[in-house]
Amino acid sequence: MRRGEVWWADLGPYRPREQTGRRPVIIWQRDALTRVLQSVLVIPLPTNLDRANLAGTAMVGASPNQGLPEDSVALAFQMRAVPKAALDTRIRGLTEKELAELELATDEALGRIEPE
Repeated sequence: MRRGEVWWADLGPYRPREQTGRRPVIIWQRDALTRVLQSVLVIPLPTNLDRANLAGTAMVGASPNQGLPEDSVALAFQMRAVPKAALDTRIRGLTEKELAELELATDEALGRIEPE
């Protein structure tokens, strides 16, 4: 498990206004923390592309041959900690462009910069 990797995860049962169930997520904490903690910060990846217009989001392209069947939107504003056991299968790493967009989205979601 490394920062910037996309994994299948079980985000638990339905809760209103949260991404739940089995879905792809991006690992988004430092690798040093991932090695020592039993939980990991993740960013969910729904396929509702309408969300891409919101601040704190970044596009992640489909990679059907690697296990990500559809274009997805990383929702940095829904970042949360999950147990490592919730992560199931590695899909792929993010591209340099995707990493840069998600860094910007995270900064927007956390209020470190104003959305453009």
